[in-house]
Amino acid sequence: FEMVHFPLCGHEERRITSYCHFARNDPLHQCFGVKTQKRDWHVHERTCQDC
Repeated sequence: FEMVHFPLCGHEERRITSYCHFARNDPLHQCFGVKTQKRDWHVHERTCQDC
């Protein structure tokens, strides 16, 4: 996962960067393992899509 911070509106968004081994082989892409955060972004130029 990667975490994207939007300081203008104060929201955070978690995006998936890749599926784990089990989710790649599962038809519903379900993963019951640990969710690791690989990147941390700060977007100062705009607000999130919900705002």
